[in-house]
Amino acid sequence: MKDLKRVSYAAIVFLVLLRISIGWQFLYEGLWKLDTQDTARPWSAAGYLKNAQGPFRDHFRGMVGDPDDLNWLDYQHMSAEWTDWQRRFASHYGLDETQQRQLTELLEGKRVHETGLAAIPDAAADLVDRLTRMGVLEFDAEAKRLRVYGDKPLKPSEAAELQSKVPVVKVDGEYGLADEEGNPVRNDDGSLAAPDEADLEFYKAVESLEQQSARLGYLQRLAALLRGNPDRVGAVAVLTDRGYRPEMRPQLTEEQAAEAITTRYGEIQIYRNLLDEYEAGLKSARVEYQHEHLSRIARRIASLRSELVGPVRALDAELKQKARELLSPEQFARGPLPVERDQLWRVNQATIWGLIILGGLLMLGFISRLAALGGAVMLIMFYLPVPPWPGVIYPEEVLGPEHSYIINKNLIEAIALLAIAMLPTGSWFGVDGLFRWIFARRAAT
Repeated sequence: MKDLKRVSYAAIVFLVLLRISIGWQFLYEGLWKLDTQDTARPWSAAGYLKNAQGPFRDHFRGMVGDPDDLNWLDYQHMSAEWTDWQRRFASHYGLDETQQRQLTELLEGKRVHETGLAAIPDAAADLVDRLTRMGVLEFDAEAKRLRVYGDKPLKPSEAAELQSKVPVVKVDGEYGLADEEGNPVRNDDGSLAAPDEADLEFYKAVESLEQQSARLGYLQRLAALLRGNPDRVGAVAVLTDRGYRPEMRPQLTEEQAAEAITTRYGEIQIYRNLLDEYEAGLKSARVEYQHEHLSRIARRIASLRSELVGPVRALDAELKQKARELLSPEQFARGPLPVERDQLWRVNQATIWGLIILGGLLMLGFISRLAALGGAVMLIMFYLPVPPWPGVIYPEEVLGPEHSYIINKNLIEAIALLAIAMLPTGSWFGVDGLFRWIFARRAAT
């Protein structure tokens, strides 16, 4: 603009304030996002991109890699993820042998559970011998240790049967002598009669092994969530010579598959079917009632995703918190485990640093026209994932209410930045003006 007399001083002041205000918003938002990266809940563009709608939906959702969180519901994928994470965790923090063993036990569970025991009471000897032949128990008389193995944990029923062989009873956390019917024997003052020391030691040893066996590794707990729960994964019945046999994870031949029948329809399969129905409906929806139907499906998908994926995410967070508790202060000081630099990581970094850099440049008025143009491009990229266009379903249950039509706040701000890019606001007030003054003085001399 050559004739600045046509621009009033008031207009100049407000245009500069507009540039600085948008710059401040960019800068603060970028710094806030950056500050969350070292917290338990770092900011990510994943949620926004997952819920992309409109003609660019597939492109923006593809940036996430797993927009529907189906990988979280796949045991094979999650176990491979955790195994890779274990390797990177051990390498980053330099775990010693003891810490690596403890981390492996966290994931896979302890291979051997054991407790001290001087001798097996005569009354329990036959049962212990039978369970030993079954591979459930092992008594090492020389080391005075009673053991069970992780692949065959001591069941509560087996523990109760073992404990019933000795006259010991537990009442309100206290151990006492039991009569032939298993009832507590009391002294004259009402207190529990003391049991035999050897019997009490055996009773407590079995109790300890049962408790240890109940502590499953995180991979076992994951398998229980994604493989062992028929409500989630469903079940089929396989036809055998004796009739139909329920199978949780059947390895079916072609002949068996042809004769198998579904006895329970798992929630994971329901979730997959809803996703397919939603994607198909997006391509064919034209009128309002079809859009309303898709909105109902979207709400059902969001609810079901939370129910299915939430427990797996919680298990993942719990595992990683338990792993951090193994670290020494010196190891912990190495900082968080670096995240994998996939496409989503690059999108997050570009967003964070784009906001910080462009916001700082706009506030300073340094290369302000280029900064304003870059900011407009960034805002248009924020606008396109969920454009308020006719026929585009806005995911209100995730992104909040939106009462816009064609133009929303992102597009308005982008237009404002394009206007700023056409004006020398940095020369009116900013570093651009300082450089202009310096160059003008040099040209005059």
